[in-house]
Amino acid sequence: MNITKNTTDNLNAVLTVTIDKADYQEKVVDVLNQYRKTANIKGFRKGQVPMSFVKKQYEQAIIFDTVNELLQKSVSEYINTEKLSILGNPVPVMKDVDWDAEQLSFDFELGLAPEFDVDLSKVDVESFKVKVEDEEIQKYVDNFAARFGSLKSLAEAEAEAVLKVDAQVEGEEAKPTFVRLEDLKDTAAFIGKKVGDVVEVNSNDIFDTTEEATQQLNTEVAEGGVNVTYTIKEINKAEKAEVNQELFDKVYGEGTVDSEEAFRNKIKEESENMYSKESDKQIINDVVSKLLDTVKFDLPTEFLTKWLISSNENVSTEEQAKEELAKMDKGLRYQLIEAKIAEKNNVEVNAEEVKEAAFAAIKDQLKMYGQTSIPEETLQQIAMSALQNQEEYNRLSYQVFTDKMLAIFKENVKLNEKEVTFDEFVDIITEKNKELAEA
Repeated sequence: MNITKNTTDNLNAVLTVTIDKADYQEKVVDVLNQYRKTANIKGFRKGQVPMSFVKKQYEQAIIFDTVNELLQKSVSEYINTEKLSILGNPVPVMKDVDWDAEQLSFDFELGLAPEFDVDLSKVDVESFKVKVEDEEIQKYVDNFAARFGSLKSLAEAEAEAVLKVDAQVEGEEAKPTFVRLEDLKDTAAFIGKKVGDVVEVNSNDIFDTTEEATQQLNTEVAEGGVNVTYTIKEINKAEKAEVNQELFDKVYGEGTVDSEEAFRNKIKEESENMYSKESDKQIINDVVSKLLDTVKFDLPTEFLTKWLISSNENVSTEEQAKEELAKMDKGLRYQLIEAKIAEKNNVEVNAEEVKEAAFAAIKDQLKMYGQTSIPEETLQQIAMSALQNQEEYNRLSYQVFTDKMLAIFKENVKLNEKEVTFDEFVDIITEKNKELAEA
């Protein structure tokens, strides 16, 4: 067997694979012998079928399968050994083949990755530092106090009450649910009611939209609304926890903070870290956008069109392939740019790093639910269990890779830091996303 590469231009090449009969004949004979042992052909006992009959019925199909397997393996090994950077997969050139010939020849078209350079030092983007103001810190304090508060039973409903009720919608079976009075458009029908009282209202009187009514009542609500009968089972009011050491320990773990000032500083620190992560995402988006605008190179579009037709079952014409290629263009270009940066900076991701990322993600997730004292061994077990899911492993692996790329960007591109409020930051990101969608 022999493989030769003919480079037609900087973006295209043709591999010619020549296979001698000796390269596959032995395996074909082995398979034929196995078929002969098991073949059931009328007029012959099992295992006694003449080889001529077996060959006539099976030989050409076996040769085809054997040669095809040999081609796939040899072409893949050649590309890896020669370290060819290709786009898509090799596309076979269709031609008639004389399967009885002593020597077979096959051609494969290759789309070669373009040569280009990426100079991150020429890229400059904005970096946003979000100011965490006292009002926002107070919102977090209030939310923590509410989350770790308690329910107080009330004799009658008042504005901030939470009612446990049975709700019946126009003839439907009554369903147990909860009604938070502060979420309603109008609470007049409920204020002052006691356990056992029945409240009859139209959904339009208490909900702002039919969509909200549909969601809350778990039934389709038309424009005119529906009549609802609420039977009150319990009346409670959420009482906020006191802002003291008990609350600090519940939120951050025992002894982590020891004063209200330290508690507020911890909230500020975590908020700044959270906004910093959002700002980092925008750095990545802006760097990607700049690179796509400034790093120019050609793609083997003719080859990619053929490849899409041969590999995508939803693409059968040249026109469809070109439309699909237009959709893929930016993503494909950035994959090449990203790969170039990663190669230049020796970016690799190993299993231990993915494991650490899984551990950190589980720890942060449980912390959101106030679980701050789970043993590290248990966290490790949860993380390892999550990594058994290949999709989750791939997601975390790419996250680690993205974090490494972010570090490279921060080290090499010019960052113009700008201090903004949270609302300003939201407006900026919203506008950037709008521009991206329109691009």
